[in-house]
Amino acid sequence: MNLFKHLRIAAAILALGAGALAAGQAAAQSVTDIIKRGSVRIGVLIGAPPYGSVDSQGNAIGYDADVIALIGKYLGVKVELVQLTPPARIPALEANKVDFLVATLAPTPERAKAVMFSIPYSAFQTGIYAKKNVAIKTWEDLKGRKVGVNRGSSVEREFTNREKELNLTILRFEDDATTMQALFSGQVEAIAGPDAQANAAMKARGETETELKFVFGLQPNSMTMRKDAYELRQWLNNFIYYVKQNGELNAISEKWVGGPLPALPTF
Repeated sequence: MNLFKHLRIAAAILALGAGALAAGQAAAQSVTDIIKRGSVRIGVLIGAPPYGSVDSQGNAIGYDADVIALIGKYLGVKVELVQLTPPARIPALEANKVDFLVATLAPTPERAKAVMFSIPYSAFQTGIYAKKNVAIKTWEDLKGRKVGVNRGSSVEREFTNREKELNLTILRFEDDATTMQALFSGQVEAIAGPDAQANAAMKARGETETELKFVFGLQPNSMTMRKDAYELRQWLNNFIYYVKQNGELNAISEKWVGGPLPALPTF
């Protein structure tokens, strides 16, 4: 066997080894892996109070952060919170920057092509908000208006699906907080958003001139993991079931949303 043949075989073996290593690194971590490591990296949404925001020290707080603290308690590991904006959630998961997401993410069929979802752990109504003196009661009343929405959110499609039909001018913002601010300042005439976030923003500002015009949907939110993380998904489903039953999840809802946990769908 000549030298070049030896080199080709050696290169092939190295390539196979590198491929196996890459596959191992890309493989979803199991619950056992996380416990052995002693820590878990969880992506959390910010800019969407009361589900996710930051305090004066820059720490993530809200409904999702409290749920994550419970996850750390039941896993028995240290929690590392990775703060994310809506467009960055799934890319961060796919890039292995986090183990999974607890980030107010709706389990849509389109997203399920790329990631896997747990049963829902929270839910809120979605609606159209505008100033009280703006006459909006139906989708038709939005015709020709400038509207705002959180970029990368599930409610964004409600505007994009009607963009041509209603001749909408859509402005997209990085989170719910800046979307609401655009409405308060008059940058847009109406916004589509979740009721809990809108109510929290109006309360924080002392805003009395803005109101809910109509509700168009209910958004359940799921924890999100990579497509091959079946064992992790099963553990998270079990966790959600358990904290629903023992009242811990309801206590978080009462604290941050100001009401009891709604009836959450399962799948």
